[in-house]
Amino acid sequence: MKNIGLFWVYENQIFYELQKLKDIKSINGFKDSNLSHYKVWDKVKKQHPKFYLYNYEDIPRGRVVYNINFNQYIVYCNENIYKDDISKNLILLTFDLLNENVIFKKDEHYQIKC
Repeated sequence: MKNIGLFWVYENQIFYELQKLKDIKSINGFKDSNLSHYKVWDKVKKQHPKFYLYNYEDIPRGRVVYNINFNQYIVYCNENIYKDDISKNLILLTFDLLNENVIFKKDEHYQIKC
C-alpha cells in the first residue's frame, strides 16, 4: 500500500509517521499528510531516547506528498538526504514507493537549524 507522510533520517535509519495514500483527501491536485514534524517529534523522542537532547529541526527530515495530476510522488527533503542514496532508498522502501514515479526535491524548509 502506497504511503505519504513525514520522516527523519539519522545514522542510516529512518524514523517516520506515515498515512495510507487511499485515506487522504486531495486538495488542489495533491495528497499531503496533515502531520507536522513538530507534533510527531515528541513521539519519536519517546520511542528513541537518543533524540532526547535534539529538536525536530536538528535531524535531516522531509515529507512525501502525491501529485495526482502527474501520478507522481514528491519527496521534499534537505540537502543531506537529497545527496545520499542510502537515505533515498530507506524512504522509498518505508513508504512503499520502489516501483513508483518519484522525484526528490531539496526544500529550504527542511534545512537543519543547528
